[in-house]
Amino acid sequence: MVKSMTGFGRAGKQSENFKVTVELKAVNHRYLETVFRMARVFAYLEAKLKKSIAEQVKRGRIECAVTIEGNKATKEKLVINWDLADEYIRFMRQATQRYQMEDALNIQELLLDPRFLEIVEGNEPDLELEELLIGATTAAAKRLDEMRAAEGNELALHFKYHLDTTVKLLTEIEAFVPEMEATYRARLENRLLSYVGEDFDKALVLSEIAVMLEKSDINEELERMGSHVKQFSHILMLAEPVGRKLDFLIQEMNREINTIGSKASHLEITNRVVELKTTLEKMREQIQNVE
Repeated sequence: MVKSMTGFGRAGKQSENFKVTVELKAVNHRYLETVFRMARVFAYLEAKLKKSIAEQVKRGRIECAVTIEGNKATKEKLVINWDLADEYIRFMRQATQRYQMEDALNIQELLLDPRFLEIVEGNEPDLELEELLIGATTAAAKRLDEMRAAEGNELALHFKYHLDTTVKLLTEIEAFVPEMEATYRARLENRLLSYVGEDFDKALVLSEIAVMLEKSDINEELERMGSHVKQFSHILMLAEPVGRKLDFLIQEMNREINTIGSKASHLEITNRVVELKTTLEKMREQIQNVE
């Protein structure tokens, strides 16, 4: 089944404590790559979210934007530098005794000084939030996959149209092969007659003509092209990512067409070869967007 590598999917989940939204944007890429845009405090969830996406998407670059709202969305915790605080308290007590000062300890100073105390975002796992995020990501990935499948159906129709054009042009080329061979044989015979006249070994000349005709024979290339077209149609029906297979096959098809173009010395065949190259290039460009 043909699927596009571009698409968009969005989904949200909500509970009493959280509201999460996940947006997935997919573009072309050689492999599967997922990048996240969300608060670093939730980075511990990336592996599980990647797994949810990978169940639906096998190839492409996925940008995952995560929005989390709620009173418990960011947990805060107190971080205290006890060692430094102990040193501070010890020094103040010693200074008070040494210089016979009134009690100089001031807890407020410790609370205001970030060297002793600071409030940071916590990163303890929250099972409720994790469940919501995975659910929203799975739903977004399914919608992304649906969009990619719909675009893939359009691509498949384009491929079938171009394959029909390819078959038509190959059939026309095949019809011109006998005429090309006859023209080539007559040209060689006339050239020999102009050089040596009627006094030549006809058996030897016919042997040489046969060798030259064999070098210009394109029937094998036409047969392989026909086989490639059937294989292309078969791959389009596979229930798996087919982009790489199609990319390899279109290269083989281009190679066969180039060989036909270099062998054939016939204007009508040359014209069809140019049309075939144009058709295959259109297919190659579209294949770059197939998963």
